Amino acid sequence: MKKSDLERKFHELLERNREAMLRALRDGEKPSALMFYGNICGLADAMRAVELVDREQAAYIRDQAWALYRRGGDDADDEAC
Repeated sequence: MKKSDLERKFHELLERNREAMLRALRDGEKPSALMFYGNICGLADAMRAVELVDREQAAYIRDQAWALYRRGGDDADDEAC
């Protein structure tokens, strides 16, 4: 798989999990939202493992997802993973 295809796929997966986390938070399903946060963290680590992002970028992805979880989905349009 080409690097550009791999990057696109990872970003699609990140966005899909981010949206699912937001839906779960809006529905009051914090345990489910936390599961999607874990998926995002795993994707960030996988992206680092295949050298699509560096350590700082992976940490940024995780930090943004955690901030979104902590806010409970408020102002979701202001942050992007």
